[in-house]
Amino acid sequence: MSWRQLARAIAADGHRRQRQAASAEREAMRRHRELAKHEQEVAKYTEQARARHEAEQFANYLELLVSVHKDCGPAWNWPAIAQEQPPAHPVRTPQNEAAAGAALANYKPGFFERLFGMDKKKVAALKQSVGEGHKADDAAYMEAVRMHQEAYSAWRMRNAQAQHILARDARAYPTVLQLSGAFDELTAFQVQVALAETESEAIAFTCSIMDDEMVPREEVKVTAAGKPSTKEIPAGRYWALYQDHVCSAAIRVAREAFAVLPLSRVVVNIGPVRLNSSNGHREAVNYLAVHFTRSALDRINLASIDPSDSMKNFHHRMKFKKTTGFLPVEPITLDEQWITT
Repeated sequence: MSWRQLARAIAADGHRRQRQAASAEREAMRRHRELAKHEQEVAKYTEQARARHEAEQFANYLELLVSVHKDCGPAWNWPAIAQEQPPAHPVRTPQNEAAAGAALANYKPGFFERLFGMDKKKVAALKQSVGEGHKADDAAYMEAVRMHQEAYSAWRMRNAQAQHILARDARAYPTVLQLSGAFDELTAFQVQVALAETESEAIAFTCSIMDDEMVPREEVKVTAAGKPSTKEIPAGRYWALYQDHVCSAAIRVAREAFAVLPLSRVVVNIGPVRLNSSNGHREAVNYLAVHFTRSALDRINLASIDPSDSMKNFHHRMKFKKTTGFLPVEPITLDEQWITT
């Protein structure tokens, strides 16, 4: 090959490398544009997904507001609680000491251990393990005694409560309701439950909705383009949601009370806490007063009811207009003649 041919070959190889580099650069740019476009699509999809997720969360929130009554704590079996036996006192067991003693008794030194005097050190270590095992057994027993004391105190309290409840001692009701945490979940809905009156077979509560914005005035939707949007809820639908929420919360209070205590009647007075513009103080307003009986509540299919419509099953007071909402009503007390049964 002449130098000219070699030069041409070298030049051709250089041009080929340049073309490959240019081609690779163009491929990279093309891929970059594809990735940028894909990123925009992903961002758009992610925005749509977030919008759908937010709308689904909002719809679920509304469902929670009007289905508070569907959940309830377990029923308390007071006769069974009263018959519970006290926890047995722990027995000290030499478990660790026995294991260490067995290791010492079964130790048989080998030839080299005896030859180099290692057996004496091994025996001393095993004897020390026996002593440590004894101390460990003592510590485990002391911990078991401590736990037993706690368990015994808890048993004695449960037993005493059961005796009071079975005797229909209304003085025990407040403590039992508090310790049972019957209304703890209602605090998530900003509903505070206060005991108003107690009798052996009946109890009355005053319930305050501390956050009057629990029922939102705007709803979250997804536009045709897949973007999130908010829109004011029409007055009729808003007040229907509000009414159902109040009634649902009232049913939940009654259910929890019936689950914990052997009552035949529960009165619930419920409403929001609002600012009184005349005196500048926040005051409770009673929107709903209901007298629940256990028998009437047990007959209802709580999974399928409309909370507001279900009030027809109970003596109640409620003034409600579809376009303007609630008007205050007088609370119900346990001594009213028309709710004695």
